Amino acid sequence: MKVLVIDNTLDPDSWGSADLVHAIGSSGGTTIIVRRAPHEDLPENHSLKAFDRIVLSGSRTAATEESPWISKLDDFIRSALDKNIPLLGICYGHQAIARVLGSDNHPKNVRRSATPEIGWTEIIQLPQAGRTSPLFEGLPQRFHSFSVHYDEVCEVPRGATLLARSERCAIQAFSVNQKPVFGIQFHPERGCDAGERTLAISAKKKLQFPLLHPGKGEQLYSPEIAKKIFENFIKGRQ
Repeated sequence: MKVLVIDNTLDPDSWGSADLVHAIGSSGGTTIIVRRAPHEDLPENHSLKAFDRIVLSGSRTAATEESPWISKLDDFIRSALDKNIPLLGICYGHQAIARVLGSDNHPKNVRRSATPEIGWTEIIQLPQAGRTSPLFEGLPQRFHSFSVHYDEVCEVPRGATLLARSERCAIQAFSVNQKPVFGIQFHPERGCDAGERTLAISAKKKLQFPLLHPGKGEQLYSPEIAKKIFENFIKGRQ
C-alpha cells in the first residue's frame, strides 16, 4: 500500500506532518511518501495512479486565502477526484476538498467560522453515517477528537453526504457520493499530549471563544478512534 501525504503545514517544526505520518503508519503495511504543497512540490498528474491513497494535511493557511500554491493544490485535488483515487482531507485538507467541489449556494464553500474550535470536540455521527460511509465503521455514535480551526465548510459539497457534526461546527465530516473521498474537520492524528500542549498555548492568547475541555485529554482522548479511522481509510472497502 503506497500512501501519499500532501503536507500543507507552514510551521517548520511541523513539516512532514509527523503526527499524521505516525498515525497512518500504525495501520501497518504502508509506504508513506510526503510532498510539500506550499513548496509547490506536488506529483505530476500522470504519476498519481502510482499511489493507492492520498491524505491532505491541515494548515495554518486560511481556507479562503488565495496564492499560486493553493491554486496548484486545487488542481491536484481535481486530478485526484477525476482519477477516483481514495482521498482523505483533514482540517484544511477537508476544507480544500469542499472548496474544489463547491456547493449550490456557495461556489467556494468555505468561510471564517463564527464558532471556532480548539480542544477536545465531541464528534456526533449522523444516523446514516455508519451505513453510507466506510470511514466511520466501528466507531461509536459519539466520540471526542482534537480540533483546532478558525475556518469551516459552510455547506455540504455538491454530490456529498454529511457524516458528522459537533456543537460548534455543523459539518465535521462528509463523504463524496460514489467516490472514495472523505473530509474530516477534526484531527484524529493529534494525541493527548500534543492536544494539551496546543490548549496550553492557546490559553495564553486571550481568545474570544471558549477552549474545549482543557486538561481533560486523558479522560476524553482514545487512540483507538484514530487507529480505526485510518485503518478504515487505508485498509477498508472503498
